[in-house]
Amino acid sequence: MQYELPLNKLISTGKNISTSLIALIFSLFAIACGGANEVETEDAPQLVIEQPPATILPENNNSVNPQGDITNLKLVNRNPDCAAYIGSYSAVINDLQQGDSFTSTLVITVNNDSCTMSSNNIPNHDVGGNTTTGTNFASNVAPNALNYVLNIPRNPTKNSVPSYVRKQGGFITLNGILLNGVDLDMDSAFCYNTEFTTPLQISLGTRSQCGLFADWYAVPAANPDYVVLDEYTGHPFDGRYHYHGDNNGLSHVEAGELESPSSTIVDPSGSPVIGFAPDGFPIYGHYFYDTETNNLRKAKSSWTTYTNERKTPAGSTMPFPPIATHTRGIFVEDWYYSADSGDLDECNGMTDAYGNYGYYYTEDYPYGPLCSFGTPDPSFVMPNSAYNNDGAN
Repeated sequence: MQYELPLNKLISTGKNISTSLIALIFSLFAIACGGANEVETEDAPQLVIEQPPATILPENNNSVNPQGDITNLKLVNRNPDCAAYIGSYSAVINDLQQGDSFTSTLVITVNNDSCTMSSNNIPNHDVGGNTTTGTNFASNVAPNALNYVLNIPRNPTKNSVPSYVRKQGGFITLNGILLNGVDLDMDSAFCYNTEFTTPLQISLGTRSQCGLFADWYAVPAANPDYVVLDEYTGHPFDGRYHYHGDNNGLSHVEAGELESPSSTIVDPSGSPVIGFAPDGFPIYGHYFYDTETNNLRKAKSSWTTYTNERKTPAGSTMPFPPIATHTRGIFVEDWYYSADSGDLDECNGMTDAYGNYGYYYTEDYPYGPLCSFGTPDPSFVMPNSAYNNDGAN
C-alpha cells in the first residue's frame, strides 16, 4: 500500500532532517578540531593565582629640622644630603657633675662639593648624669675654644673595600660628627694590662701600657665597671666630650625590637639622620622600615664574637685574659665581622627601602660606623691641638 504525505508535512519533515544533519556535521567538525575539549573545560574549575599586594612605602620624611635652639630636640629629617641641614644651632645644657652650664654652638654651611660643620663640641643635652660606674668623669667637660671644623663630602660613592679609622699618635681620629656638634669616637684608650691593679686589670693606661699597640683594647661601652660613661655613652678626655656608643640624644629608641609604622615615637619611614660619617654618608638612628614585615625594626649588626679561648698574639709577652674571667665581647679583639649574620655590612651600613645608603646606630657592637665604605675626608683626622679646653682642666 502506498502511503503519501501531504505536501506541507513533507516540507516540514525535510526541514527537521536537514537541521539534524547540519547539527551532526557541525558536531563532528568540532570534535575533529578539538572543540570537544574546549566544551569539556568550559565547566572545569579555573586556577586563579592571586598576586600579593604591592608594598606601599611610607613617605620618606624629609621635613626640615628646626634651627636655633635644639636643646633636647629629637630630629626628624631623613634626607641623606648634608646640605639639607645648613643653618645655625645652639643649646643650653648642664654639667650635672660640676653644676656648670654650657651653650653649644653648631654652624653648617654648604657648597657644591661639601658641607662644613663648625662646632664647640658641646652637645644638645645635659652631660654627666647616671654614669656607668656611679662616679664622676676623670676630667671636666669643657667647650672647644677653637671649634672643630669638619668637611663632609656631598656626593659620596660607595667603594668595595672599607676604610677603617685607625689610631694615630698625636691625632684625634673620628668615626663621625653628629648633628649636635659632638663627635663619634669608637676608639679606645682603655686596655688590659697585667700592670693594672683593677679586678680585671683593665684601665686607662699610659702610652707604654696601652698606647697604639696593646694586645687587648677594652670596648668602652662594654666595660661599664671600668669606663665612666654617662647616660648618652659619652665622656670627656681632657675636657673633649665625645660618644663611645649609641644613645637617644637626637632620635628616639625604645626597649622593643619593633615599632609599628603608626608609632608616634618613630617616623613611619625610620629613624632620622643624626650625623655624618667621614665619607659623607649619613648616620641614622636605630630604626629602618623593613619591607618584609612592613614594620619599623632596629637594625642588627653583623659583628659577632669568637667562642674559643683567647691566645697571646705572636711576639707578645703579655698573658692573655682568659674567657673564664673576662667574658667574650669586652675587648675589641673579641669581635669579627660575619657577613649576612645581621642587617648591616662591615661598617654598620645598608641601603634602605628608599635606595639610600647609610650607617646605623646599633645597641650591640660596634654601635655605629666602625669604618666607612666611601672615601673619608682628611678633616676627620686632626692633630690633638684642634681641641683646646682653654685651660679648663
